[in-house]
This record gives sequence, C-alpha cells and structure tokens, in this order.
Amino acid sequence: MKYLFELSKEHNTIPTSEIISCLKAENINFKTIEINEDVFIIDTLSNIAKIKNISKRLSFTYYIDNFLFSCKPEKNIIKNETINNKIETKGSIAVRCKNRSTKINSQKIIEILADAYTDKRTVDLKDPDIELRGLITDKKVYIGTKIIEIDRSQYEKRKVQFRPYFSPISLHPKIARVMVNLSSIRNDEVLLDPFCGTGGILIEAGLVGAKIIGSDIEKKMIEGCKKNLDFYKIKNFKLFCKDIGEIGNNIDKVDAVVTDMPYGKSTTTKGEGVENLYNRAFKNISDLLKEDGIAVIGLSNKYYISLSENYLTPVEIHEFKAHRSLTRYFVVYKN
Repeated sequence: MKYLFELSKEHNTIPTSEIISCLKAENINFKTIEINEDVFIIDTLSNIAKIKNISKRLSFTYYIDNFLFSCKPEKNIIKNETINNKIETKGSIAVRCKNRSTKINSQKIIEILADAYTDKRTVDLKDPDIELRGLITDKKVYIGTKIIEIDRSQYEKRKVQFRPYFSPISLHPKIARVMVNLSSIRNDEVLLDPFCGTGGILIEAGLVGAKIIGSDIEKKMIEGCKKNLDFYKIKNFKLFCKDIGEIGNNIDKVDAVVTDMPYGKSTTTKGEGVENLYNRAFKNISDLLKEDGIAVIGLSNKYYISLSENYLTPVEIHEFKAHRSLTRYFVVYKN
C-alpha cells in the first residue's frame, strides 16, 4: 500500500525526519516513493492500523492519505491519471484541494477530479465516506483519499500557560513532541530528560507511551514537573533532583535521552561555566544511554555540536529559528 503524508512545511527537514523516526518506532519497513518539502510518499506492506498509530504521534504533518497518483498540474494529464486510478471503495464522496501553488487555478483541477470521481456517487461535503484530497504545487498535483487528519490542536491545548506550573522558557509542545519522535522511542521503552525543567518533553514522551525519567538540579522545577505530569494523568515516571553527574547512581541505562540544554544563564547552571557543564552533560548522556541508544539534544549555539562529538555521534542536525534573535539546533545522536 502507498501512503501520502501531507507535510506542514514549517521546516525543510524536520517533518520528513519525524515521520521516518516514527516508522522506525513502529517497526514499519518501507520504500520511499517521493520526498520533498510538501509530501513524503512511501510504499509498505504494513497494515493501516500501524499507519494510524503513527498519526497519533506526528506534529509536523497535516494528513495521511491513501496515495492514488501524482502528475504535472496539466488538465489532460490529470484526466488521464483519473482514468487509470479508480477508487474502488463504495460510498459518498467529497473533493477537497489544498493549493500551495503561486500560479495554478485550483478550481479547474477540482472540477476535473469531481467529474472523474463523483460519477454515480452521492456528494456529501459534511460527512463523506470518502474524502478525495488534492495537494497542488507549482510542479505537481498529488491525489489521495484521506485516512486521517492529524490532531494538531492538541499541542496548542498543552501550551505552558494551560499547565498548573510553567516556565516562560519552556518549549512549545509541538517542538517537544517532535524531539521525542526523533528519538524513535517505542512504547514502554525508557526515555530520560536530564534537564527536565517543568516537564514539557516528559509530557510528550509520556503521552506516546514511553516510560519517563526526569531530573533537574532545581527542586522547585521537579515539584512543578510532578504537578504537570499528574495534571496530564501520566503515571509511569520517576523524578530526581540531581546534578547531571549524579543521575547514573540512581537509574539503569536508558533507550533514549531527549533534552533541551540550559541556555547558559547562571540561574540554570548554578554558576557553573556553560562549556564545562555541556562537556560534563555530553559525557554523562553517553554513559547513560544504551549502546544503540539515541539522544536528541536542543542546543543554542552550533559550537556545542563540535564539543559533543567527543562523546556522541551526530547523525542529523536541524537548524530551527525560534524567533529573530534565537536559533536552536536540534541534534540527533547515536551513542
């Protein structure tokens, strides 16, 4: 079966990497059909239930569709493709298009698709049995039938201001979720955040089914983190008020480490020099990870990537502009 992931286009590399990491977490083998900033199309023998499991995790994808065809956005070519790509499923239908092109009239394409696929079917725009989706770009049109729409509103509902305890420097839940996903953490595996703060990353990891461990050097953060985890009814967690160098005395090795490193203010490092703290952190993260474990670490300066290479092997680097004055680097490491 071929599946079409409609990407959010909020970043050039993160959406596709997130999907690939989630496919790995679900043990789904696949062949890549096409990949670009708009879509990721795969062919896999895995059943639709596993694909739906992935949909519950994703944060940088809009829709997952059964892929029908793609072609140049030209009327005659589209007509020919509709003839060769029938929809076998019975039931009512709605035709919807997302136009990402700067020069193509989407209405003409909708009319072609409607002529081809609504014949002898009831059109139901409110609750159709089949939603035919078209994604239009300058170079191609992608056509599929919707499997599921990703519930991205959940991340807005978990923003820091809606938690019992929050810090203004907390990550957006959507970013915390993608960091968790990039670790390929599986259900019931153990994920550690050694600088957990108020628990933004731990919340997202707990919601995808990971066993979670959090640590922070500040007691008030650990107390606040527990309130937040309880608020979201997350049960399987351990929390410690420990320095990064002491965590290994309390836990076994973990499957993944996901953390956003302290920005370097004296209040978050207890006066320790940032470079020294980061050096210790990278060493201890390597020691805490299983041999095949993955770390996903948020850094505020590209320089620290070279520092980390003494202990961990970077396999992906995603540069992310948080706002005009702050660029974050989300780095995926193998131990």
